[in-house]
Amino acid sequence: MNDDDLVRALARDGVIRMTALLSLLMPASSGVGFGVKGLDGRYRLSNREMERLLGDGIERLDGKSEDELLPPAVGKQLASCERRLLEGAPAAYEEIDLPVSGRTNRYLWLKLPVVGPDEKLQSIVSIIHEVAPPPASPAMQQTLDRLQRTNQELRQTVVELEQVAGTDKLTGAWNRRRLEECVRREMDRLNRYEQPLSLLIIDIDHFKPINDQHGHAVGDQVLQALTSLLQSRLRGTDALARWGGEEFIVLCPNTDRSTAAMLAERLRCQIERASFPVIGQLTVSIGAAECYAGDTWEEWFQRADEALYRAKAGGRNQAQLAPDAIRPANTLEYLVADFVQLVWHPAYECGNELVDRGHRQLFTDANELLAAILSGGTADEVGVIVSRLIADVLQHFSDEEQAIVAAGFPGASAHVVLHQELADQAQRLAANYGSGRQGVGDVFQFLAYDVVTRHMLGADREFFAHLQSHAPARKNRAPAERNRRPPRPRAP
Repeated sequence: MNDDDLVRALARDGVIRMTALLSLLMPASSGVGFGVKGLDGRYRLSNREMERLLGDGIERLDGKSEDELLPPAVGKQLASCERRLLEGAPAAYEEIDLPVSGRTNRYLWLKLPVVGPDEKLQSIVSIIHEVAPPPASPAMQQTLDRLQRTNQELRQTVVELEQVAGTDKLTGAWNRRRLEECVRREMDRLNRYEQPLSLLIIDIDHFKPINDQHGHAVGDQVLQALTSLLQSRLRGTDALARWGGEEFIVLCPNTDRSTAAMLAERLRCQIERASFPVIGQLTVSIGAAECYAGDTWEEWFQRADEALYRAKAGGRNQAQLAPDAIRPANTLEYLVADFVQLVWHPAYECGNELVDRGHRQLFTDANELLAAILSGGTADEVGVIVSRLIADVLQHFSDEEQAIVAAGFPGASAHVVLHQELADQAQRLAANYGSGRQGVGDVFQFLAYDVVTRHMLGADREFFAHLQSHAPARKNRAPAERNRRPPRPRAP
């Protein structure tokens, strides 16, 4: 019998009793306590070192809990470990002071979960050893090194499994699970900050005949090609998920219904003009819907799905927008794609008048530029607005830096670096726009998304609590603010 045959025989028929295994893994001379307890908190198995550390004269730990054996302060530390395991941590540990044989020594207490085939927690393993024990024997040191390497590999495996668990295997797009996790976060953002949020459902027209005529391998190639096309055409804020079969979903943060309608139509046209493996041409039907405050995920999805049904019933190869149940549709909203009017909300205030005034001015600048686009302003008129808004961005960065430095914000230096990166981007953008290398849409996208949405409503919120704690009482607006130019009327 060779080695492989022996391993197979042991795996199939061999039995090592738990008591022997414990003695093998953790001999009494190792100084390492090892025990297993059930979810009721009572120990089922333990080696002699564990009994020495916890027993205090008790010969067996079986049936006893840590609350009965340990001081209350130590019990609280270990309870924190177990909470982390219940929340999904692969391991948890605490350093504790443990009285043993009349002396109090420092120990590392490691807890590991034992899960069943159904991935549910079944029991908890405790491993205890002194923080500064005598030098381990060479054999024990090799065992500990091997355990450390295994733990590192397990951590990497967990990261990889999380990525796989959120990704559709065929297309590489998000799967349902990851999409629904993101949907909950974005709906919470909508309800808290009134940021618009929309959804597209994309369904391939006549996909079943593709599989029937060309085989499933060709159908898979078409799905992969469509995924690549969509990912290359979507905006940086959008998220693509495969919902199932030939159906995809695009989640569109900071996007109202009019922008969603234009995005859907643009994607439909791009797909219609593209060429796909073997089959050549392909068309899709799209349903779009905006989420409203108070909506459930099911209600929002149902509106988009009903719009998709209308697109298919109407002849396919079209995009349909769900009716607006809150405000009447305005045809002017459909003139501009990728643009959304910014609306100031008191929740955006940090309490520092200078910083808040700068933030409000950036909102006004973005809406002024949008109004100029919608009203068909000349290139010279738009150029003046672009120059002015870039100057406002730079001035606001300078004012904000002074405020956070004066307030002693710990992250001020890192925030200044972010400002410098955005300032460099703003100046390059202005130069490229002036020379005709970039359009006004790029300028608006930079201001509305990079500066306002990502930076002001993202990075800036890190210092809001700090500034609010240092904010003086509000006074009447300063003369400089009263004398500032009035904003142009905002777009419908």
